[in-house]
Amino acid sequence: MTHLQFAGMACLVIAIFAPAANAAPRVGHHGGLILDCKPPQFFDQTPGKDAKAITIQDFSITASDNTDPETVKAWANSEPVEVKVTQERSGSYLIKGHLKTPVTVGKVWFRVNAESNDGCDENSSWNVFAGG
Repeated sequence: MTHLQFAGMACLVIAIFAPAANAAPRVGHHGGLILDCKPPQFFDQTPGKDAKAITIQDFSITASDNTDPETVKAWANSEPVEVKVTQERSGSYLIKGHLKTPVTVGKVWFRVNAESNDGCDENSSWNVFAGG
């Protein structure tokens, strides 16, 4: 093998394996490699996006049936909120939260995060305005 042939083979090997060396495999919350995944979807926020209410204390949101209920987390104005997650007959998940203290003036920024069964994560956030 000549030097020119050797150099050509070396370049070919580098071209084939270089992209794979730079790409780190993604690992899902169950420990398996993620090759392709579909994130959960969120819908039916109550109170709704940009709604106005006299008092804000209870909220809910629905997550699609591919959601892993063990991964659901929620915040109100960046403070963690405990939620109850129940599966509905349709397969989707109803996520309900209750603020420790009702908000009567100002804005509440809700944020909910969850992962799908195959490891993709997604956020949903919305504002609700309190007061008269």
